[in-house]
Amino acid sequence: MENITQHPILEIPERKKINFYFDAKEYPGFEGMVISSALFLNKIRIFGHHKKDGSPQGLFCSNGQCSQCNVIVNGIPVKACMTPLKVGMIVESCNGLPELPAKDDPVDVGDSEIIEIEVLIIGAGPAGLSATKILGEYKLKIILVDDKDRLGGKLVLQTHKFFGSQEEVYAGKRGIEIAKIL
Repeated sequence: MENITQHPILEIPERKKINFYFDAKEYPGFEGMVISSALFLNKIRIFGHHKKDGSPQGLFCSNGQCSQCNVIVNGIPVKACMTPLKVGMIVESCNGLPELPAKDDPVDVGDSEIIEIEVLIIGAGPAGLSATKILGEYKLKIILVDDKDRLGGKLVLQTHKFFGSQEEVYAGKRGIEIAKIL
């Protein structure tokens, strides 16, 4: 099992080696890495087959925007590129259209708080961050929401330096640096 341990730009955290199951076979992986990375680490490239024509499905966008990497975890369909691996996790191929659980119990989210705002910004990519920054100057009550665990949108995936010569467009900076600035 080969794993990337060094990167010229990104820091790769040390992770505890764990085992998980894919289609009833035990495989090694690292705690916290996403399922798709653990499958690739074990040279598994096909995660299931398409509902319409049976064509192989696997990793495509690596950012949770498509459903090419759907797998079944403990009976629930999830995106392999977004779901962290856990000890003993049971992962199954998603062949065809996944079935939803027969019993649909409501999720208990606890007490909810009512927050009054003036602006709701959906998406913490460059546009959402810029809008939040500008509107914040007007002392508006703003909430910024995103479906990812960090701010920056697709910028956090960009390790290369952007081209150009103007400071206003962050020329010469890496996407991951621009995300921090915004």
